[in-house]
Amino acid sequence: MSLNSFFASFLPKEEKLLPKYKTMASRIVVGADLFTELVSATERDKQVELYTKIKTIETECDNIIIDIFEHINNAFVTPFDREDMHQLCSDLDDVMDYINDSAKRMVLYHPREIPNKAMHMAEIILEGTKAMEVACGELGIMNKQPDIALEQCAKLHDLEHEGDDVYDNFVKELFETESDPKELIKIKEIMQSMEEATDRANHVGKTLRTIIVKYA
Repeated sequence: MSLNSFFASFLPKEEKLLPKYKTMASRIVVGADLFTELVSATERDKQVELYTKIKTIETECDNIIIDIFEHINNAFVTPFDREDMHQLCSDLDDVMDYINDSAKRMVLYHPREIPNKAMHMAEIILEGTKAMEVACGELGIMNKQPDIALEQCAKLHDLEHEGDDVYDNFVKELFETESDPKELIKIKEIMQSMEEATDRANHVGKTLRTIIVKYA
Protein backbone atom coordinates (compact mmCIF):
# COMPACT_ATOMS: atom_id res chain seq x y z
CA MET A 1 0.00 0.00 0.00
CA SER A 2 1.33 3.41 -0.95
CA LEU A 3 1.71 6.16 1.66
CA ASN A 4 -1.10 8.13 0.00
CA SER A 5 -3.39 5.13 0.09
CA PHE A 6 -2.53 4.54 3.73
CA PHE A 7 -3.51 8.05 4.78
CA ALA A 8 -6.55 8.00 2.52
CA SER A 9 -7.88 5.08 4.52
CA PHE A 10 -8.22 7.40 7.51
CA LEU A 11 -10.10 10.08 5.63
CA PRO A 12 -13.84 10.32 6.29
CA LYS A 13 -16.11 8.94 3.63
CA GLU A 14 -18.53 11.87 3.39
CA GLU A 15 -20.75 9.86 1.10
CA LYS A 16 -21.16 7.38 3.99
CA LEU A 17 -20.97 9.64 7.05
CA LEU A 18 -23.04 12.72 6.23
CA PRO A 19 -26.05 10.80 4.87
CA LYS A 20 -26.35 9.15 8.28
CA TYR A 21 -27.57 12.50 9.64
CA LYS A 22 -30.24 12.62 6.94
CA THR A 23 -31.19 9.03 7.75
CA MET A 24 -31.60 9.88 11.42
CA ALA A 25 -33.61 13.02 10.63
CA SER A 26 -35.85 10.96 8.33
CA ARG A 27 -36.54 8.47 11.11
CA ILE A 28 -37.42 11.35 13.44
CA VAL A 29 -39.96 12.55 10.86
CA VAL A 30 -41.58 9.11 11.00
CA GLY A 31 -41.62 9.30 14.80
CA ALA A 32 -43.21 12.74 14.72
CA ASP A 33 -45.82 11.55 12.22
CA LEU A 34 -46.71 8.62 14.47
CA PHE A 35 -46.97 11.04 17.37
CA THR A 36 -49.61 13.10 15.54
CA GLU A 37 -51.56 9.85 15.14
CA LEU A 38 -51.19 9.15 18.84
CA VAL A 39 -52.47 12.60 19.80
CA SER A 40 -55.61 12.08 17.72
CA ALA A 41 -56.14 8.46 18.79
CA THR A 42 -59.02 7.85 21.19
CA GLU A 43 -58.63 4.14 21.88
CA ARG A 44 -56.19 3.17 24.62
CA ASP A 45 -54.85 0.13 22.73
CA LYS A 46 -54.12 2.27 19.67
CA GLN A 47 -52.24 4.81 21.78
CA VAL A 48 -50.09 2.07 23.32
CA GLU A 49 -49.42 0.57 19.88
CA LEU A 50 -48.29 3.93 18.48
CA TYR A 51 -46.09 4.66 21.49
CA THR A 52 -44.40 1.28 21.05
CA LYS A 53 -43.58 2.19 17.44
CA ILE A 54 -42.24 5.60 18.51
CA LYS A 55 -40.06 3.97 21.15
CA THR A 56 -38.67 1.60 18.51
CA ILE A 57 -37.72 4.57 16.33
CA GLU A 58 -36.02 6.26 19.29
CA THR A 59 -33.91 3.10 19.73
CA GLU A 60 -33.07 3.12 16.01
CA CYS A 61 -31.90 6.73 16.32
CA ASP A 62 -29.73 5.81 19.31
CA ASN A 63 -28.07 3.13 17.18
CA ILE A 64 -27.48 5.59 14.34
CA ILE A 65 -25.80 7.96 16.80
CA ILE A 66 -23.50 5.19 18.02
CA ASP A 67 -22.60 4.46 14.41
CA ILE A 68 -21.90 8.14 13.69
CA PHE A 69 -19.78 8.56 16.82
CA GLU A 70 -17.70 5.50 15.99
CA HIS A 71 -17.15 6.80 12.47
CA ILE A 72 -16.14 10.24 13.75
CA ASN A 73 -13.81 8.84 16.40
CA ASN A 74 -12.08 6.52 13.90
CA ALA A 75 -11.69 9.15 11.20
CA PHE A 76 -8.36 10.93 10.83
CA VAL A 77 -10.14 13.97 9.39
CA THR A 78 -13.85 14.80 9.59
CA PRO A 79 -15.99 16.92 7.22
CA PHE A 80 -16.66 19.42 10.02
CA ASP A 81 -15.28 20.02 13.51
CA ARG A 82 -15.80 16.94 15.63
CA GLU A 83 -17.42 19.10 18.30
CA ASP A 84 -20.01 20.41 15.83
CA MET A 85 -20.70 16.94 14.45
CA HIS A 86 -21.23 15.57 17.95
CA GLN A 87 -23.43 18.55 18.81
CA LEU A 88 -25.62 18.02 15.77
CA CYS A 89 -26.08 14.38 16.77
CA SER A 90 -26.98 15.42 20.30
CA ASP A 91 -29.49 18.01 19.09
CA LEU A 92 -31.21 15.55 16.76
CA ASP A 93 -31.28 12.98 19.55
CA ASP A 94 -32.91 15.48 21.91
CA VAL A 95 -35.75 16.10 19.46
CA MET A 96 -36.49 12.38 19.21
CA ASP A 97 -36.16 11.97 22.96
CA TYR A 98 -38.78 14.65 23.64
CA ILE A 99 -41.14 13.24 21.03
CA ASN A 100 -40.81 9.87 22.76
CA ASP A 101 -41.18 11.49 26.18
CA SER A 102 -44.34 13.30 25.10
CA ALA A 103 -45.80 10.05 23.76
CA LYS A 104 -44.84 8.17 26.93
CA ARG A 105 -46.45 10.79 29.16
CA MET A 106 -49.61 10.71 27.09
CA VAL A 107 -49.86 6.93 27.49
CA LEU A 108 -48.84 6.79 31.15
CA TYR A 109 -50.86 9.79 32.37
CA HIS A 110 -53.86 8.93 30.19
CA PRO A 111 -55.56 12.33 30.63
CA ARG A 112 -59.34 12.52 30.48
CA GLU A 113 -59.23 14.64 27.33
CA ILE A 114 -56.51 15.72 24.91
CA PRO A 115 -56.87 19.45 24.14
CA ASN A 116 -57.05 20.68 20.55
CA LYS A 117 -53.88 22.69 21.07
CA ALA A 118 -52.01 19.42 21.59
CA MET A 119 -52.67 18.52 17.95
CA HIS A 120 -51.53 22.00 16.89
CA MET A 121 -48.31 21.47 18.83
CA ALA A 122 -47.85 17.99 17.36
CA GLU A 123 -48.20 19.45 13.86
CA ILE A 124 -45.57 22.09 14.68
CA ILE A 125 -43.21 19.34 15.84
CA LEU A 126 -43.83 17.38 12.63
CA GLU A 127 -43.13 20.43 10.46
CA GLY A 128 -39.93 21.03 12.42
CA THR A 129 -38.70 17.49 11.86
CA LYS A 130 -39.36 17.84 8.12
CA ALA A 131 -37.27 21.03 8.09
CA MET A 132 -34.49 19.19 9.92
CA GLU A 133 -34.62 16.41 7.35
CA VAL A 134 -34.24 18.83 4.43
CA ALA A 135 -31.44 20.74 6.15
CA CYS A 136 -29.50 17.58 7.04
CA GLY A 137 -29.77 16.53 3.43
CA GLU A 138 -27.76 19.64 2.56
CA LEU A 139 -24.79 18.86 4.82
CA GLY A 140 -22.55 17.84 1.95
CA ILE A 141 -23.01 21.08 -0.02
CA MET A 142 -24.19 23.75 2.41
CA ASN A 143 -20.69 25.21 2.81
CA LYS A 144 -20.89 26.24 -0.85
CA GLN A 145 -24.66 26.41 -1.32
CA PRO A 146 -26.15 27.32 2.07
CA ASP A 147 -29.45 28.86 0.94
CA ILE A 148 -31.68 25.81 1.38
CA ALA A 149 -30.18 24.89 4.75
CA LEU A 150 -30.47 28.48 6.00
CA GLU A 151 -34.08 28.61 4.85
CA GLN A 152 -34.86 25.51 6.91
CA CYS A 153 -32.99 26.94 9.91
CA ALA A 154 -35.15 30.07 9.70
CA LYS A 155 -38.24 27.86 9.52
CA LEU A 156 -37.15 26.01 12.67
CA HIS A 157 -36.73 29.36 14.42
CA ASP A 158 -40.22 30.46 13.41
CA LEU A 159 -41.77 27.14 14.41
CA GLU A 160 -40.15 27.35 17.83
CA HIS A 161 -41.74 30.77 18.39
CA GLU A 162 -45.09 29.45 17.18
CA GLY A 163 -44.76 26.58 19.62
CA ASP A 164 -44.01 29.00 22.45
CA ASP A 165 -47.15 30.99 21.64
CA VAL A 166 -49.32 27.88 21.49
CA TYR A 167 -47.95 26.64 24.81
CA ASP A 168 -48.30 29.99 26.59
CA ASN A 169 -51.90 30.44 25.45
CA PHE A 170 -52.66 26.85 26.34
CA VAL A 171 -51.34 27.19 29.90
CA LYS A 172 -53.34 30.38 30.38
CA GLU A 173 -56.55 28.70 29.26
CA LEU A 174 -55.78 25.55 31.22
CA PHE A 175 -55.55 27.36 34.54
CA GLU A 176 -58.72 29.25 33.75
CA THR A 177 -60.84 26.25 32.75
CA GLU A 178 -59.48 23.06 34.35
CA SER A 179 -60.79 22.52 37.88
CA ASP A 180 -59.28 19.08 38.46
CA PRO A 181 -55.70 19.59 39.71
CA LYS A 182 -54.63 16.08 38.65
CA GLU A 183 -55.81 16.60 35.09
CA LEU A 184 -54.19 20.03 35.04
CA ILE A 185 -50.80 18.59 36.00
CA LYS A 186 -51.09 15.71 33.53
CA ILE A 187 -51.93 17.87 30.53
CA LYS A 188 -49.49 20.63 31.42
CA GLU A 189 -46.58 18.17 31.64
CA ILE A 190 -47.48 16.59 28.31
CA MET A 191 -47.67 19.96 26.58
CA GLN A 192 -44.47 21.12 28.27
CA SER A 193 -42.59 18.10 26.86
CA MET A 194 -44.03 18.84 23.41
CA GLU A 195 -42.96 22.47 23.63
CA GLU A 196 -39.47 21.32 24.57
CA ALA A 197 -39.34 19.25 21.38
CA THR A 198 -39.86 22.44 19.34
CA ASP A 199 -37.09 24.15 21.30
CA ARG A 200 -34.68 21.29 20.60
CA ALA A 201 -35.53 21.36 16.91
CA ASN A 202 -34.51 25.02 16.87
CA HIS A 203 -31.22 23.98 18.49
CA VAL A 204 -30.62 21.80 15.43
CA GLY A 205 -31.02 24.91 13.30
CA LYS A 206 -28.61 26.88 15.47
CA THR A 207 -25.96 24.17 15.20
CA LEU A 208 -26.37 24.02 11.43
CA ARG A 209 -25.99 27.80 11.19
CA THR A 210 -22.80 27.56 13.24
CA ILE A 211 -21.40 24.97 10.82
CA ILE A 212 -22.35 27.12 7.82
CA VAL A 213 -20.66 30.20 9.28
CA LYS A 214 -17.48 28.24 10.01
CA TYR A 215 -17.21 26.63 6.61
CA ALA A 216 -18.77 29.18 4.25
